[in-house]
Amino acid sequence: MLGPAGCQWTEPTEAPASQETGCVKDTDCKGDRICEAGVCVAPRPAEPAVSATSRAPVSASGRWARGGPGHAGPTSAKGPTQEPQELWDRDLGAVVFASPALATIGGEAAALVGTHAGRFVGVAIGGPRAGEIVLDVTVGGMVWATAAVAGSRAYVGADDDTLYAIDLEKQAIAWTLKLGNCDGARVPGPEGARCDADGGPTIAPDGDLILGADGVYRISPEGQIRWHYPADASIQAKHVFAAPLVAGDGSIYVGGQDGLFMSLSADGALQWTYSIRADVDGGPALGENGAIYVGADDGRVHALRTDGSLRWSFVAQKDIRSAIAIGEGGAVYATSFDGNLYALSPGGDVKWVLPTGGKIHATPVVDAAGNIFFGSQDERLYAVSPRGKVLWALELGADIDSSVAIAGDGTLVVGCDDGHLRAFR
Repeated sequence: MLGPAGCQWTEPTEAPASQETGCVKDTDCKGDRICEAGVCVAPRPAEPAVSATSRAPVSASGRWARGGPGHAGPTSAKGPTQEPQELWDRDLGAVVFASPALATIGGEAAALVGTHAGRFVGVAIGGPRAGEIVLDVTVGGMVWATAAVAGSRAYVGADDDTLYAIDLEKQAIAWTLKLGNCDGARVPGPEGARCDADGGPTIAPDGDLILGADGVYRISPEGQIRWHYPADASIQAKHVFAAPLVAGDGSIYVGGQDGLFMSLSADGALQWTYSIRADVDGGPALGENGAIYVGADDGRVHALRTDGSLRWSFVAQKDIRSAIAIGEGGAVYATSFDGNLYALSPGGDVKWVLPTGGKIHATPVVDAAGNIFFGSQDERLYAVSPRGKVLWALELGADIDSSVAIAGDGTLVVGCDDGHLRAFR
């Protein structure tokens, strides 16, 4: 198979294992051991996943959920391992940056996505109406965020500082909630985007919405603000673009454009901060070993303990603005503006690196077979095996910043910067 610019694909090489010479971080230790107080020791048992009646969001595969529309671990569906055929192509008229969310509308499986023209649509994935628009709602700003779906409602934020609840049965906006203290004239740059409601939302197990905007909000399913961090209304909090993670004990983990990654309690109290000193625009993931993984504009994947201390960090060549994904065996997948997909071990060793021909903003998605699907700004959609072998690569003719959604029948749905939503199987 040919790669970007007609080059022949080659198998990624395995990285050498670290040597045991005492330790500063986990990658100094062999195997699964971790670094504790300068000594390599066996890791503590991972906190068990519990039911959704507690505060532990668990995905369909039994892995920890990343929250919101997706999760860090493998999906319950399998994507195509052979080059798929296009099922349909729907022009939505403006950039599709957000990832499709899966829902049911009128008994039909549909992909929900917003555009940069403030249009929020649902497109039937299969059946007699495959590729047809079955929901079409206008919101008041550009949509960067991926919608979260709970029952018959979808929740999505826009850059008019507003969170929208959309009734999928009535196909209408159920309520809106204006956020923040950015009522002045809109201006370019960070101040103009400070209150944009594009950091999620993540749906907590009790149904509340955890949303990034000017800081972090906890919002009821009916649109009442339960709390806002920081609580002091006079503080002009920096923007939070990433979807927060809700962990088993109710703790919330998220980074912002103040260069800090933080942990909040379920009631919104600050538990700790970890200084990254660069924007954190990608969502974190929680590994089976208890590590919290997050990427940032410093080009690093940071692996943290739940007390905020550093386990290890890995340096890519440029910004990491996607969320982190977790594969089988705890493999950590990260994409970067350097054009690479990185596969790391839970201890931070490089397993393999796969180059593409353009920046990568899209979060990699792992299917039930462990295969990884992602798009690049080289205008290609990739399927890659857990060993780093390219299974196929499709050229779509436009940058792909949206992550894919994998429907139950294996259909891939992905948005592109040309404003098209496409499906393949």
